[in-house]
Amino acid sequence: MITPVIRDDHLESLLRSASWLPRDLLAARRYEAVDHAELGPAELLLIVAAVGGPAAGERIFVPVHREPSGALAEARGDGTFGLAAVRRVLAGARLRTARGGRLDFRRAPSAPAGEVRWLPFDQGWSSNALSLVGIGGAPYVHKTYRRLDEAIHEPEVLRLMTGTGRTPEWAGDWTYTDPVHGTRHPVGVLYRHAAGHGIDAPLRDNLRSLWPRLTDATVPDRLVRGHLRPLEDRLSAAGAFLRAFHQDLSGRLGGPDTGYPVADALAAAASRLHTLAGADAPGPHAPRRAAFDALERELLGLRARFAGLPTAPGAGPCHGDLHLSHLLCADEGDGGWRMSVIDLSTPALPADGPGYAAQSPLQDLVAVQRALEYFAADEAAFESARRLGIDSAETMNGSLDGAPGLPPSGRAVLARVFGTADAWREHVLRLLLGPAPDSPLRRLLYLRRLLHELAYNHDHARTYHAAIDLRHALALASPAPTTPART
Repeated sequence: MITPVIRDDHLESLLRSASWLPRDLLAARRYEAVDHAELGPAELLLIVAAVGGPAAGERIFVPVHREPSGALAEARGDGTFGLAAVRRVLAGARLRTARGGRLDFRRAPSAPAGEVRWLPFDQGWSSNALSLVGIGGAPYVHKTYRRLDEAIHEPEVLRLMTGTGRTPEWAGDWTYTDPVHGTRHPVGVLYRHAAGHGIDAPLRDNLRSLWPRLTDATVPDRLVRGHLRPLEDRLSAAGAFLRAFHQDLSGRLGGPDTGYPVADALAAAASRLHTLAGADAPGPHAPRRAAFDALERELLGLRARFAGLPTAPGAGPCHGDLHLSHLLCADEGDGGWRMSVIDLSTPALPADGPGYAAQSPLQDLVAVQRALEYFAADEAAFESARRLGIDSAETMNGSLDGAPGLPPSGRAVLARVFGTADAWREHVLRLLLGPAPDSPLRRLLYLRRLLHELAYNHDHARTYHAAIDLRHALALASPAPTTPART
């Protein structure tokens, strides 16, 4: 029998105090260490299972450091644990775990060499652990994952995309092989740091600098077109970059378009819509009911468009969870942007594996559209709140129900600010993605994402964000039945 590496009460104390622990794992009745490996003289990686609670049986990686007293404390990614992991990646090492599993450290052929040292880095909040390390004078990011049982494909996608210039340069990664089932689970990845900031930063600066120019006499569409002109070429180039990213992704990951499973997607959307429509939720009742009527009409229209087909063209690999902050842009000397895509969450690999067909590059376009909808509505709510001297929650709800409690002048301010934000958002979307074709699959993926986000906002009592969802549900056009889609 293997002696436990940490007492149960110490493990309990260590995890209950971890700020990164997700809510479902925090609700576990207790935890137990099921395996471990020693990365250095005082550096250990624990594999911990949750016992009881909503995540019972789920396992997580917990890096720990052995203090001189013998006690174990959570290890920081930029401490000696992280250094030990990075050095083993660069060496291409293999370690056996206490239970007979193993840690495999894979080194890229072009991996750097030289002195390894930590660099200052503010990762912000993340469900993963990020740290910045200098290797031979060049900056690299070391990312480690928390949850053992999640499907994580980022290290392999980064490896396959090496040389395209669309993603950060992969330098290596490491995986844990389960001693019982033989399954491999990513633990961490090392890649070249991509300079720049998310594309949301210049967009935010542009929209906020527009508000002082908005007066009673301005025409919103004319105003936003002129105001966005300095960004037009760069936003169009960003759209071209995103299209090239999808082409490279498809070429590197391979696989024919076997058809996106639209019948399954429609069934899932109908089930979620039914659940949401019957749920109790705060907020204005009349616009909520109208929003759900619009969602129902959209679903019925899509069913007519697909006419019972099981699949439709459009399947292919994608980023998987594209946010505006994942599209990095760095200023070039010629006034353009050097771009990169980070934090890939590609849902399924390989091309002949399960779930591969249930993804589409159109998901990424929908994700950008939804991100811009949240972004512009949020900015409009705060700007109209500032002008009216009320809370932004009131202006957000007012954008949904027409703000019957405000005087006519206040309602006019609200309509003007939100209308301008809508015009700005639509122009940005056209510059980034081009004119939106009447694609049934894109509409279906938009509906699915909107319902997913609305369900999340309901479940977490995020009424402010749910109002944004309902506002855009109301904006859905009601598609008339047309010729059925063909495979």
